[in-house]
Amino acid sequence: PNILAIPLPALPLAAMAPAASKQGAEEVGTAEEEAAKRHKLVMRICASSFFSVCQHFIFAQSEPRLFLALCDKDSSAAARLLGNTSGIVGLLSLVVNQAGGKLSDSIGRKPGFLLGPMSNIILGWLVFKNPRNRPLVTVCRILRLILTTFSNTVMCNAALADVCSGSELALASSRIQSATGIAMLLTPFIEGRILDISPWSPDGIRYVYAAMASIAAAHTAFVVTQLEETLVASKRVVAKLDLHMINPFGFVRVFTEGTQALQKLVAITTLQMFLEGKNMSDVIQAWIRDHLGWSVTDVRNFIIGYGALCTATGMSATPWMLKNLSARGFTTVTNMLNVFAFGARGLKASSLLFLTMMVPMLPGVNGASATALKAVAQDIATKQAFGKGEFSAWVNNLRALAGAIAPVMYGQVYAGAEKTGRNPGLVFALAGSIGALLPQLMLNKMTDSELGAA
Repeated sequence: PNILAIPLPALPLAAMAPAASKQGAEEVGTAEEEAAKRHKLVMRICASSFFSVCQHFIFAQSEPRLFLALCDKDSSAAARLLGNTSGIVGLLSLVVNQAGGKLSDSIGRKPGFLLGPMSNIILGWLVFKNPRNRPLVTVCRILRLILTTFSNTVMCNAALADVCSGSELALASSRIQSATGIAMLLTPFIEGRILDISPWSPDGIRYVYAAMASIAAAHTAFVVTQLEETLVASKRVVAKLDLHMINPFGFVRVFTEGTQALQKLVAITTLQMFLEGKNMSDVIQAWIRDHLGWSVTDVRNFIIGYGALCTATGMSATPWMLKNLSARGFTTVTNMLNVFAFGARGLKASSLLFLTMMVPMLPGVNGASATALKAVAQDIATKQAFGKGEFSAWVNNLRALAGAIAPVMYGQVYAGAEKTGRNPGLVFALAGSIGALLPQLMLNKMTDSELGAA
């Protein structure tokens, strides 16, 4: 008989079901393990960001006071010097971000995470030993701001893009905002206790720099022992040591090689960075110190309360909005809230007005209004085969340009208004127009298909 023609007994479905169930369970288990691994990496990246923000924010009151003392109590001269140094930081960051971001695509992110805290140990010690040397203090401020920002924003954005994409990337970015809020809760206690001893003397303020160096040392230890490399070796590129690597204007490729949607998104998010806290901090400190008459304790309590609200918003309202609103919807809501809050907060010298206007800006404060569009832009850039580290550097170089222009402009407008007897608080309305109203007008011109290009 033909053996091939003999029918074989059918395998019962019940016998096949356990094998299928086992395979499905293994796939679910693998997916859950991958999700848990991504979550762990995101939380450790957030922890590194927390340390970086602590090293930056611990000078919220002390550095403006130190520069005021070094400028012989001339508030206009101090405002100009702080603004000008911030402008220099923005320009020099162009080179550091471009070279460092591109290099991180070749050697990994971890060395970049270490650069900031290791440098801050040295810079903090130098100022501690030489608090009355204005040129040295100024140079140390410039270097600290450049390197801390690189290790925080450039490396964190690149590392998060290694781990997440799409809406998951936007939610991960919102957790960075929560880490920022927690840092703002803790550092004022340290700074405030030190300033209580001698709030205006460089010899007293120098201990804040010693505290910063200690935080930087703890940060270094954390990165070395706890932060895993996010860029696997198989995804690294070969670095070419040429002029393109240090070209500070490499971001021009976004506007020459990127799609129109990517170009528009990057332009919008760059303008939104005009409202970043570091761009506003100098004029805010001058306003609340000189016009609202707040003491060291008042400023400390404000920072703590503000940090608590930022943390709560970053853990509740912002994730809810990102999950339930489209990228356009989230951006529109946060932009319009910023237009209102920044436009009103400086209309007159009123502590009640200043504090009340803090609430509506919370979902989009400190550049958080760009969270949704940044995730869309990153996905489009990845599809166009731009390196994640390099694209992060380009975005942050544009951010650095905003950081070079904004503090200088705000400082000059503020100082000019004071000298002519006008209300310097109107500088906040100027910031809201550039950082929220103008980006919203540009977003209104974008089509839904452009926003869905990712």
